[in-house]
Amino acid sequence: MRERNKAYFDSLSDKELVDLLLANDEEAIEYLFFIRCNGMFAHIACSIFQSQTIKEELITDFYLFLSENDWSRLRQFEFKAGLNTWLTVIAVRFFKKIRISQTKLVVIDPQLIVETQKNEADDYDIINEMSRLELYQAINRLSKPRERYALLADLTGKRAEDIAAEMGCTVAAVYNLTKKARLELKTIMQERKEA
Repeated sequence: MRERNKAYFDSLSDKELVDLLLANDEEAIEYLFFIRCNGMFAHIACSIFQSQTIKEELITDFYLFLSENDWSRLRQFEFKAGLNTWLTVIAVRFFKKIRISQTKLVVIDPQLIVETQKNEADDYDIINEMSRLELYQAINRLSKPRERYALLADLTGKRAEDIAAEMGCTVAAVYNLTKKARLELKTIMQERKEA
């Protein structure tokens, strides 16, 4: 059996690589998204968003988009063009859709923020300690607009499915964005307490 390194994956045909991806082969997924196509996806994301800071998040969103529903979108690839060419077209469309959806996001009124339910995550402790206005002001300090919107929408009681539809991303991406936003919010609030 050949050793599965970069040279091994480079030697695979598009069909062989796609078959490995459809089988959820972790090494093939890592190779495609973090070695073979990472630079291409990062370039597309940076050119559409004019920002280096969110490229990893966008590439993760793109992976989640392609892999959801048992790789249903990747199964649409018909091998009429090269895999890289097809992925480039799909990535451009995906990132543009996200960019367009971001421009349509509305500002959320802090009065709409609902009482959060305490759960196993200790980040709710910080959220529950704050007034609505304090919370809204702290969320507005979050560095990434997509995370800021996802958290605000979540705190107004919107379902993750509805937030995903508004943002043009997957439900898994919404959960990922709100988790990251809560971690940053926790840091902001700890700094505020120490000041």
